[in-house]
Order: sequence, then C-alpha cells, then structure tokens
Amino acid sequence: MVATVDGAEILLSDVEALRPDSGGAVSVEDFSDDLLNTIVEVVVVATASSEFGISFDDAAVEARLEELKQQILDQTGLEYADFLEQQGLTEDRVRRIALQQLVAEAVEERLVAAAPEPTDEEIDVRYQQNLYGFTEACVSHILVATEEEATAAKVRIDGGEEFAAVAMELGTDGTAPEGGSLGCAPLATYVPEFAQAALDADLGAVTGPVRSQFGYHLILVDSRESQELNDVRDALIAQIDAELRGTLVQDWLLAAVADSDIQIDPKYGSWTTDPFPQVLPPQ
Repeated sequence: MVATVDGAEILLSDVEALRPDSGGAVSVEDFSDDLLNTIVEVVVVATASSEFGISFDDAAVEARLEELKQQILDQTGLEYADFLEQQGLTEDRVRRIALQQLVAEAVEERLVAAAPEPTDEEIDVRYQQNLYGFTEACVSHILVATEEEATAAKVRIDGGEEFAAVAMELGTDGTAPEGGSLGCAPLATYVPEFAQAALDADLGAVTGPVRSQFGYHLILVDSRESQELNDVRDALIAQIDAELRGTLVQDWLLAAVADSDIQIDPKYGSWTTDPFPQVLPPQ
C-alpha cells in the first residue's frame, strides 16, 4: 500500500500502471507526480459519487476512450498505439483520463446549474470592461516621437491646416502616406491608451497628445458606434458562464482534496496542500 484516501487504499500497482515499463527505475519526481494524479482521481471519483451521485460504468468509459482515440488520430495522424509509445503513456492512464473527463463534465453541469444567474450589475461591469470590443470607430492619427512635436502639429491643425496633410508630412508610421487613416475597426484593435482616447474624443475634433508605447498621437475620430448593452447581453452572459465553469470545477476540486483524509506511506513521500496539493518526495 502506497497511500490511502479517506481509508481507500492506493496500491503500488495503481501508480505504476500510469507509466510504461521501460525496465529502468522511475525518478522520485515522476513517481510523486503519478501518485498525485492517482490521489486526485480517487478524490474526484469518490466525491462526485457521494456529493452528486455521479458514476460511470465501464461501457461509458470505453465509449469516451474510443472518442479520444479518434481525436488522437484526427489531430496527430498517429495510430493509438504509436501515440502512446511516442508520448510515454499507458492504456490505463488514458482510460483514467477518459473517466476523469466524464466525471469533471458531469460535476461542471451540476455546479453551473446550481450557480446563481449573473446580476444586472455584473453584466454591466462586464459590458464596460469589453466596451472597446463593442465599439467601432473610424479613426485617423498622427504619430510622432515627442510630446512637443505632437503639440506643435496640433497648433498647425487648430490654425487651419488639414489633418491629413500634417499627417503625411509628420507621421512616423505606415499610415502617414494615407493621411494618418487607420480605417474603421473595433477600438479593441488598439492599445488601451489609444482606445480610451478614441472612445472619449469628440467627433471631428483633434484629441491629444496621447502617449502610448509607440510615441505620441494626435487622434481624429470621424465616426463611432457602440453596440448597446441589450444587443450583447446574451454574449456577455455566455462569457461569464464560460469563465464560471472553469473556476467552479477548480474550486470544487481543491475543496474536495482539502477535505479528504490523505495519508502516504513515508517511504513514498508526504502529503501537503501548502501552497497547493502535492506529493513531496521522501527525504
């Protein structure tokens, strides 16, 4: 016996099954990683069963295993046996991966179903955070190296010179021959300082100098249109839901591991959750 999880025994053969028999010794670090993976699998399967009544029979695991085999072939062009050899994997490890996938997906669905819907305030905050992506503007700019050059250029434009003409003369980037035109694009295309200035700018008025990592800009926004919150509400909820799925499962797993009584035979290492769950190799 190598370890126990809430009294359930983990045998040396359970751990060794994760790594092909190369005829040589397995490093202490590799063994510790394999033992950790085995412990996590036991915790996930047991906790999912006790907390949600989730379990999968051999047929379900074999069906997922066949899906994984097809994915391997589609993505790598390798036959399953060749892939295992190339990656140093065993059939048992991949079968365990299939089971863990099934359990994790089922747990995720339970957790998401029980989670509260995002509030209007949370959706509005997310909208503001993504406003650059929801706003398209037709913008021109003049990029120069110093604030003094940008200020002098603005004085000329305020005095009656055409923005495009000054841009063609002074601009230092590839837009200069086009009179500084950047075309029409979502503001998320630009660095944050530029995007925020273009979002706040009065239409048809020269804004700046605005400093970015590229230099100093004078910005001219000809038109700007933002999608309303109601138009993108469903997309924002889907975005929040996608992020929630990842954090819910991760938090559930960490809590399940922390709540489990895990004991390791000292000759194989020791268990700690500080700063994260891991098997420390024996001294």
